[in-house]
Amino acid sequence: MPPRVISSKKPNDLKKTLARLFSYMGRHKLILFVVAVFVILNGVMDLLGTYMVKPIVNDYIAVGDRDGLIKAVIFVAVIYFVAVISAFIYSQVMVRVAQKMIKEIRHDLFAKLQKLPIKFFDTRTHGDIMSNFTNDMDTLSECLNNSFSMLIKALVEMVGTVFMLFVLNWQLSLIVLVFYYLAFRYLKFSSKRSKHFFSKQLDHLGDLNGYIKETISGQKVIKVFNHESQNLETFKKKSDDLKEAATSAMAYSSTQGPAVVSIAYFNYALVAVIGGIMAIKGLSDIGSLASYLIFVRKSSMPINRFTNQSNFILAALSGAERIFEVMDIAAEVDKGTVELKENGVWSKDDGSEVKLCGDVIFDDVTFGYSKSKPVLKDLSLVAKRGQK
Repeated sequence: MPPRVISSKKPNDLKKTLARLFSYMGRHKLILFVVAVFVILNGVMDLLGTYMVKPIVNDYIAVGDRDGLIKAVIFVAVIYFVAVISAFIYSQVMVRVAQKMIKEIRHDLFAKLQKLPIKFFDTRTHGDIMSNFTNDMDTLSECLNNSFSMLIKALVEMVGTVFMLFVLNWQLSLIVLVFYYLAFRYLKFSSKRSKHFFSKQLDHLGDLNGYIKETISGQKVIKVFNHESQNLETFKKKSDDLKEAATSAMAYSSTQGPAVVSIAYFNYALVAVIGGIMAIKGLSDIGSLASYLIFVRKSSMPINRFTNQSNFILAALSGAERIFEVMDIAAEVDKGTVELKENGVWSKDDGSEVKLCGDVIFDDVTFGYSKSKPVLKDLSLVAKRGQK
């Protein structure tokens, strides 16, 4: 089952985001190396097990060597047993190291929030901030749990499958390469079309989350001013916008798997017919053809896996970029506190004192962190000496 995709929007600065993420992965490089070794071992064992069809058919079944067949079957069983054990090891180890990394990132993000100025919280909705800890962090967590090992496995399978196809029958492999090219061309087209809508989906999701959070927090005010119907209409509009963007995005991305599978089926049928003709004419042996067809049948699997994981990795990297952007915001400088003493004297932390000279007057003040979104509009007030 393909991983859950929230967005395949490409990060604005992919290299910087990867560098920051690799800095966290670098703290666990020894464990990740162990994971990579077992992933490669799993992929190699799977390729070897498939190749063993050729000698089993040619050397034992065709000549009726029962004892040799039993030994070969036992050998294949050992191969797949090693593959299963290696898959169990790398999946368990990867989950643990991924959760350690997520804990470190979550801790660093929360620690940074404690140092950010009021401007940061005034210029972002609660939903956007919560999205960093929920949607973005969850997507990154799933990516680290699965994508690191799956990408390595997909690469091993893809390279290994193409290599074995050429070893078994280089003529038929030229046909397979053509279908590989067609599959990648369609995936590139589909991904390009879906990125725009995935970006809109992400924007509408953050907007809707922020609106829900603010609505729930302000229920008392909403009830007092009888604003329920207007809030419901606003919610419906935001929800419809999210639905439209998500539908358009998934309409393109969901065709990738079926399209690749359909191309692979047609490829398999064509190769099977041509390979059968070659076997009849003595240009290929039965064992090689049997093993070859299994490799062809499995050739679409690494493409599908790579496609699903690449889309999900883009989603995770976009989320990671938003997390790291918060971490990179300049922290608020602690300028100390002041204490109001008697006779209108302010006492600073450094021991110095400043005398309060008079009243505070705001006369038609307009203030905002950006000119397009003022927070205070035409504010006037007078604070007498000693007042708060």
